[in-house]
Amino acid sequence: MSRFKGFPAHVETHVGRVRGADSRSAGGRERAYNLVYCDHADGTHVTVLTSGLREHTAGAPLPQELLCTLRRDQEVYAKHLVGVVAELLTESQARVGYGALIMNDRILLPDTAIAGAMAAPHPYLGDEFDVLLDEGVPVLQLITLVPITRAESQLVARFGRDALYDRWEAQEIDLVDIYRDDAGSGQF
Repeated sequence: MSRFKGFPAHVETHVGRVRGADSRSAGGRERAYNLVYCDHADGTHVTVLTSGLREHTAGAPLPQELLCTLRRDQEVYAKHLVGVVAELLTESQARVGYGALIMNDRILLPDTAIAGAMAAPHPYLGDEFDVLLDEGVPVLQLITLVPITRAESQLVARFGRDALYDRWEAQEIDLVDIYRDDAGSGQF
């Protein structure tokens, strides 16, 4: 039996009901993973996550899956962000670690200031969500993609990710809203 057998139950316990998934051949192109859609119990948030990326994250201490949680009406943006980063990782046969910045040279999500993402533990779920255990042994790491702006990425590059976390906290930034204020703008 697979060491990942607890993955679906883990996701539903922490994120919410699995509503469905795109097949690996969605959009006329074969992908190395499925995109799975989860509805949070609060009814106002969704999470889009990969399933199958774990087979392609070479060099990672643990196999990885990616996810993004946003407001319900922003699901298309979560899908786009997860899909873009997952494609980048599968094409380059790479992996990401917490604190990694995955940036685009221009706005990544139309009609927003979001130009990329920071790989992180989930900002609103407990630590027990970020690693799937099988009989007490870590077997899978869940990497949350937190959408960030170009200015926020520059803040991280200059002062480190703790400076960005401090600014998010001080400004009470809602990290599951892509239309949120840009915490990187203004004085460094």
